Amino acid sequence: MVAHKGERRRHFQHAAARDGSTCVSSGETALHKFAKKTLAAALRLKLPGLRESDGRNSLDVVHEGDFVFDSAVLEKRHGEIVPDVACRRADRILHVEFRVTHACGPEKLARLRTEDVGSIEIDLSSYRDKPLDTLAEAILSEAPRAWLHNPKVSAARSKLAEIEWKRLEQVEAQARDLLAAEADIAQVERETGAWEEGARGHGLGLAVAAHGSAIGFLVREEEWKSFALIEYGLAAKNGFTRKDVFAAIKARDWIDERFGFVSDDVADSMRRQAAQNVRAPWEAVGDFLATMHKSGLIITADRRGNLAGGKCLFESVRQAKELKERPQKRAVQLRDVVAKIISLVREDFRNGFDFDIWFSLSGPSGVIAAEIVLGDEDGWLEYLGKFERLREGMSRHPPLMTDNLGLPVITEMNARQESYRLGEERRSREAAEKAEREAADREANLLRSVEAVMGNGAPSWMSASQDILGGVSPAVMARQSQADFWRAVDALDRWKEDVRKQTKREDRRDKAIASLRAAARAKYKRDDLAELWLRQPQRSLDGVRPVDYCIDDGTLQACLQLLPAKARR
Repeated sequence: MVAHKGERRRHFQHAAARDGSTCVSSGETALHKFAKKTLAAALRLKLPGLRESDGRNSLDVVHEGDFVFDSAVLEKRHGEIVPDVACRRADRILHVEFRVTHACGPEKLARLRTEDVGSIEIDLSSYRDKPLDTLAEAILSEAPRAWLHNPKVSAARSKLAEIEWKRLEQVEAQARDLLAAEADIAQVERETGAWEEGARGHGLGLAVAAHGSAIGFLVREEEWKSFALIEYGLAAKNGFTRKDVFAAIKARDWIDERFGFVSDDVADSMRRQAAQNVRAPWEAVGDFLATMHKSGLIITADRRGNLAGGKCLFESVRQAKELKERPQKRAVQLRDVVAKIISLVREDFRNGFDFDIWFSLSGPSGVIAAEIVLGDEDGWLEYLGKFERLREGMSRHPPLMTDNLGLPVITEMNARQESYRLGEERRSREAAEKAEREAADREANLLRSVEAVMGNGAPSWMSASQDILGGVSPAVMARQSQADFWRAVDALDRWKEDVRKQTKREDRRDKAIASLRAAARAKYKRDDLAELWLRQPQRSLDGVRPVDYCIDDGTLQACLQLLPAKARR
């Protein structure tokens, strides 16, 4: 203990060693020494199991259990290593390291591997605060322990490498046998099956097309794919898995029994030997289902990963059905639109039109309707659009036609266009007469309003150009339109407002001058002097005479301020 004078009170503290450690490290040293002595005295130790694996196979190098030694030596140098305890059993040596504060460093581990001596480490770091006399069993068997190095590991690894080499030899041989079997299978010519025909009928021919990579099948690639897509994608109600499809194909004897189960290693070996991406039956089925899933023809049905036919699959089937029925539906659709067009033609102009005859004959541009209904969708829609435009054109006023499409509509169109022309001439004439009457009425109404305000001056104002009307006279403005009539009325209202304001200003000016004159006469006591002042330019008014400057109450007050306080004679 060392006396220490603290800032707040005096006290004793443990003395620190030169390396900075306290008495705690003395306790750890005691534990370390106790562990070595305990092992040397007991000459037994529980060793942890050690198992070596290459990821595929594994071997037991050491079985976990208690080992009894012949002798033990503490901290005796062995080559470049000084182990805590060196235990000997017959001609074998085991180094034992006790970990109290620090584990063995990388340099010591490297020396252990170089010396190739068995070595374990026992972790006593969690026992530092426990009484030493209670730790014997923990040191010998209970404390965590691990192998730092074991000479038998290299032999185990060699054995694993030998096992793996033999396995690969078997894999390569099996792959060669399967490729030879596939060569025999591929020589058999196979016809299109019922399932493939069904898939094509459902519009799924592209989906089940062969890619040439599947091997081991005894039927066409398109056949088993069609079976999977129809039997499971369309028919399975409760979902299915890849295993279900593969088992069903296998149950139909569509897979050569030699390919019933092909491991991943054998499949990879076949691809290496064949130098192409051949796919065993199990892989081919999985690839096909994955492709169908990616395209949306098959979807994931539940959380367990079961599959089911997707909306795209049923939509493809529906579209295929429509494709079969499409020509007949198009013919009916075309008959309906032609009937609507013909219904717009007068009986005398139809010339005994027959749809069936027209349908099979060549039209003016060499087009045959019976062939169009068999064509692609874009061509059909373009063709049908011409009839829709013809029907719309005949319903317009005036009627419009760009192509009669072989229908008896020309005479009808000409008759309608002539009738429309005559009607337009009549309507134009009537509209002009009406417009003239309305213009005259608007001018007369405006004139009456102006006469009520201006009297005899009304005709002059009516004919004079007005700036507010853009240089146009009120009479012309009123005749142009009803809106322009109201603009002319607004110009009249503004004229009346200007007259009213002018009159008000004159009254205000007269009153102001009268007040100023009265004030000047009162100040000068003589009318002539007052008038003289009124008409005298004033510098304060910028040279303006008071009689001219005074126009309202404000200017009156300014002029009154200019009257002298006392009039001079």
